[in-house]
Amino acid sequence: MALQILKNKGEHLGHLFFYGLILVGGQRAAYLFLYLLILVYAGVSRTPHRQLHPYLSRRFPGQTPWQRWWAVYHILIGMGKMLIDRSWLGLKPRARLHGTFAGLDTLLDIVNSGRGAVILLAHVGTWQTAMAHLASLPCSVYIMMAHDTTAVSKHFFELGRKRDFNIIDVNGFMGGMIEAVNALNQGDVVLIMGDRAAGGPTVETAFLGSAIRLPVAAYSLAANTGSPVLIAFSAKHDRTHQVLKVWDILQPDYGHGDKQEELARCAARYSRALEKYVREYPYQWYNFFDIWEQ
Repeated sequence: MALQILKNKGEHLGHLFFYGLILVGGQRAAYLFLYLLILVYAGVSRTPHRQLHPYLSRRFPGQTPWQRWWAVYHILIGMGKMLIDRSWLGLKPRARLHGTFAGLDTLLDIVNSGRGAVILLAHVGTWQTAMAHLASLPCSVYIMMAHDTTAVSKHFFELGRKRDFNIIDVNGFMGGMIEAVNALNQGDVVLIMGDRAAGGPTVETAFLGSAIRLPVAAYSLAANTGSPVLIAFSAKHDRTHQVLKVWDILQPDYGHGDKQEELARCAARYSRALEKYVREYPYQWYNFFDIWEQ
């Protein structure tokens, strides 16, 4: 218990240090210190190497120990930059992350038709800041998430910047599903993470050659409301530019066969899209859980 308290205090002080560094020196100053910090952390700690081994051993089979270490370093740098970016957005009123949305016209057509849409994300790329660029949609945007206001690491909308979307707490009544159904029936957009099982129903599919279990809440919502599912992943291309891209579009439908088969079909499509993403952006994988073991 005492060790955990010290760890939490250290994490809190670390975040405060970076917040101060961003306020004084901006994004670039925080990046500069990050490179040194990650170099030391990746060199002395086995934790990130152990956590990322399940992914890297499948994404890069046959890597040498040095190549594996370099891959872990790159992923940690990317993760750190993402956390800095979201803090920079929240702390600096003039901060901007420019981006493009490949598939925006398709989403606008769906929204304008009044059908509502589920956007299915993953713990990759710039998912922490991509939601800041959906405020221009001509509808309300809802994000299903476990919102812990006591967490040390703060989202950009908890650090001063206006929040242009609504939060559906997945720890609320029925996991927030009723609120999500109501939002979709009103023609709004609901964002959900699709790559990590968090206690709800799941189905088995394959990812990078091994079996995993994926949550099916997004497909159930879409099937029950008639809304499509847009599988969208974001990626950071340079310091201030990110890209959000629709990799696939699904229309779950229970009326054409077995319900479980339909959910499994949708999960397999999601898995294939995520595989394509990590082959293009292998170092923007920020899921530090062993999803294959789960």
